Amino acid sequence: MQQTFLPEQFSVQAVLAIQQANAIAARTRAILLSPSHLLYGLLAQKETDAVGVLTALGHDTEKMLRKLKEQFESRQMVRWQGSGDKEQGRLDPALDRVLNGALEEARSVGVPFASTRDLLVSVLSYPTAEIAEWQRTWSVDVESIRQAPVSVYEQSVTDAAEQYEQAVERAREARRSQRVSPVFLGLSAAMIGIGAYLYQATDPAPIAIFAFVTIGWVVSLALHEFGHALMAYIGGDYTVAERGYLTLNPLKYTHPVLSIVMPVIFLLLGGIGLPGGAVYVHMGAIRNRWMQSVVSAAGPAANGLFALALALPFLFISDVGFFAEKLYFWAAIALLIFLQITAIAFNLLPMPGLDGFGILAPWLPMSVHRMLAPLYSFGYLLLIFLFWYVDAFRSVFWTFVWLALLELKVIPELVEIGFSLYRFWT
Repeated sequence: MQQTFLPEQFSVQAVLAIQQANAIAARTRAILLSPSHLLYGLLAQKETDAVGVLTALGHDTEKMLRKLKEQFESRQMVRWQGSGDKEQGRLDPALDRVLNGALEEARSVGVPFASTRDLLVSVLSYPTAEIAEWQRTWSVDVESIRQAPVSVYEQSVTDAAEQYEQAVERAREARRSQRVSPVFLGLSAAMIGIGAYLYQATDPAPIAIFAFVTIGWVVSLALHEFGHALMAYIGGDYTVAERGYLTLNPLKYTHPVLSIVMPVIFLLLGGIGLPGGAVYVHMGAIRNRWMQSVVSAAGPAANGLFALALALPFLFISDVGFFAEKLYFWAAIALLIFLQITAIAFNLLPMPGLDGFGILAPWLPMSVHRMLAPLYSFGYLLLIFLFWYVDAFRSVFWTFVWLALLELKVIPELVEIGFSLYRFWT
């Protein structure tokens, strides 16, 4: 009874060789799949141990393959299928012996699957009359093939299948890690919906402006941190995708103090936007210092683009009456732009913990980093001290903010109205 062989018993390259043998057998209308077909299949594969070893031993495998093809096409080597033959595709008993011999070759060296070299050794160890003739013509020595160093480490079908599944899963995970988060989409939809309500309502509920600005602020926070993450990913830190930073999900950037407590305190007490997300970038993976600086600058740049997009109506429409007609809506927009500008102003400060320092950090000598190390944990406390107790700092800060707003043609009175409406409980 003919034995059944499984793909798992052979390397990927060996399976391809057997498939190639079957193709040449079908093309030449051979009734049985023979060792001669298998030899053709082995020589037809390029990146295999069998071809590599033969080449290393000085044999011209291309010439050998051409000779085999010529003889197959001359119809001298096979018994042809007649109209009554129904056995096409079955293994020649000689090939059955060859496949078993290949598996024994593999087991003799403790390998659970047969490679193309094992198949070649077995074909030449159990030669048919045609193969024996070729072996003499080509002076192929079986023992030399068996003892030659491995040229190509072939992979088992089982391992290849597992790696394929892993690759598919990694691809799925990569798509999931770069897909826009439903949380971000939901927040954006809520912001648009509330904005539409503010635009249409003549006397909107006071909490509507609070909700619109707060949600808009969270959206800008996600854009800020996404800017950092995107540039880090481009720069070589692929861990940001694994952490979900490319999804724009604000929950991925959350830090209990930096993301919630500090921004709320600054917003309610001073009307200042302080981005507080936490994107952990592996700077050692970023390819150069320029790109490290770009990663730090990308957050404030995202705030700048968001502010510019919101300010487009102010830049192109000079009629104050246009904005007064929908006062609540434009006051909320003006306040949101204001918060973006304050966020940019804060973040560009060259202080440890802020993006401004991150831009400079790659270029500073280690001696400076060591000197500033004690400030790394207290940068925000120093910032609060400067803002509330150093008049010169406050003066420069607010001058920058209001000049930037004037450049964007934002009406200052709208910002003031927006902030008073935002604090609806006072």
